[in-house]
Amino acid sequence: MQNEPQATIRILETTDLHMQLLGYDYFADHPTLGNGLIPLAAKIEAIRAENPTGTFLFDNGDFLQGNPLADYIAAHNLDDEPHPMIAAMSTLCYDAVCLGNHEFNYGLEFLSKALKSAPFDVVCANVTYADGSEFHPPYTIIRRDVLCSDGVSRPINLGVLGLVTPQFVSWDKTILDGKIVATDIVQTAQTMVARMKAQGADVIVALCHAGIGADHWSKGMENAAVPLAAIDGIDAVLTGHTHDLFPNNRDQASVNIDPSIGKLHGKPAVMAGFYGSHLGVVSLDITWSEGSLTIGASRVDLARADPDAATTDLQDRMIKDVMPAHTKTLNYIRQPFAATEVPINSHFATVAPNLSLQILAQAQFDQATKLAKGSEWEDLPILSAAAPFRAGGRGGPGHYIDIKPGPLTLRDAAAIYPFSNRLYVIRRTGAQILAWLNQSARLFQTLKRGMANQELFRVGVAPYDFDVIFGLTYSIDIGRDTDRVSDLCLNGKPVLADDSFVVATNSYRANGGGGFFAAPRQDILHVTANGTRDILIESLRNCGELREAPNSNWSFAPLPDTSALFVTAPHATAPSGQDKTSPTGRKVDGFAEFRLQM
Repeated sequence: MQNEPQATIRILETTDLHMQLLGYDYFADHPTLGNGLIPLAAKIEAIRAENPTGTFLFDNGDFLQGNPLADYIAAHNLDDEPHPMIAAMSTLCYDAVCLGNHEFNYGLEFLSKALKSAPFDVVCANVTYADGSEFHPPYTIIRRDVLCSDGVSRPINLGVLGLVTPQFVSWDKTILDGKIVATDIVQTAQTMVARMKAQGADVIVALCHAGIGADHWSKGMENAAVPLAAIDGIDAVLTGHTHDLFPNNRDQASVNIDPSIGKLHGKPAVMAGFYGSHLGVVSLDITWSEGSLTIGASRVDLARADPDAATTDLQDRMIKDVMPAHTKTLNYIRQPFAATEVPINSHFATVAPNLSLQILAQAQFDQATKLAKGSEWEDLPILSAAAPFRAGGRGGPGHYIDIKPGPLTLRDAAAIYPFSNRLYVIRRTGAQILAWLNQSARLFQTLKRGMANQELFRVGVAPYDFDVIFGLTYSIDIGRDTDRVSDLCLNGKPVLADDSFVVATNSYRANGGGGFFAAPRQDILHVTANGTRDILIESLRNCGELREAPNSNWSFAPLPDTSALFVTAPHATAPSGQDKTSPTGRKVDGFAEFRLQM
């Protein structure tokens, strides 16, 4: 009825902030527009001011790791100071946060120290200690009086459930194995929702650090937001992990997914990008009738910061809090330790042999070679796998390695290898290597022979899931749907299925990250105590000055009269010797478009 009291509650989401506070690209060492929690803070303030009692602010995970600022804080053990991200979230008065997979990258001790000063709830339902005891509360119920349309405030009990993709325990096996356990998202939620309802939750919001994947549930699935939304009792789903935007006008609708209005199984759902690029806003209309509460219409929006607006007093306080750590980070990463005579970039790392990948692969190879001496695998051929971590994609046209000739700094090393992974040395057969490379070749669309200007890259496959394996030569035929890799050779000799190799790779890939095959325990030959980036720095320091050009260890198989289009950095120029690659002269969303003659 029209005279029944109503209210609208707004549920705000940030997700995958990855320590992006100021809107600063530490890898390129300059400010960036359109990113950062602090630039987004004014938008949060404005929305909250419109509806102070009915606005709730949540973060969906991956907020403590992701750039040199995060690494500096983790490495320098700032025990007596609040963590800058936690301090910023406290200033913004977050109501609750969920843990993401990257919160665990620096170990449980660091995570505990970082969160100890948090005044908000930290919820994580599907993670327990190995003995079964609670790691963090699985949920919280926020009890608040909300101002209604008749001028009367009425109570609402908002239940907030935290869930994280369970694969992270394997991805960080080196530091987490035997300490914590992660269970299935959907099965855990089914149990917890019933408990939350029994404890009086009127509305239940799932903070789900997992993406929008398959419609149908499978046990242990990584991106489980869709089957999660199907659970009776969940009223809204906040998603993340895959750095995407939802709602959007790009994806095709399905029976259970409506990307145009932001619905999963008919329920509102949002994913607010990454690095603070967007703020997710879910609005729920609530009606009180004879003392009971019902949910009516819902709306889902994505908001952005206003880059031209003057900073507010709250933003100024947040900037002041983070500046000491920011300044220390800049001083640290600007330290030179080596030099290069040649440019190092990742502009064409996914379409041709690339020096930035080769440098990383060489450092891994050298470390594996040292470890091999005197071992049982000393006589096996050693290979090294590397992927381009900064190669455009969802990161945008500035998300590339771009190092000019001259001194190499710690910032440059972080650009080449931005993560805190460790080096794994694993045993693989020729058949396993071939499967590995075919999985990598999923990056490319299947091209139709004889057709011009086809899209080169497959939607939904990230550049960092394109591994190049150094030490071998091979060809990739993207005119084929499957079995794309051929002519796989070691020193000109064909690789056989039962040949044995040693491969240096990172902990994420060795443990199955990106949909690759995880190496079983018996095939893990060594795990380094220090991180891959430290190994890279040592290798570059030892080589002194880089002068080399990339080796041509892989190529596309020829496809006559066929061409493909791809985008790269706006200032990129075709790499030397790549006469099949040429600019089209067009700009696409800030990227430069290139044509590749196959």
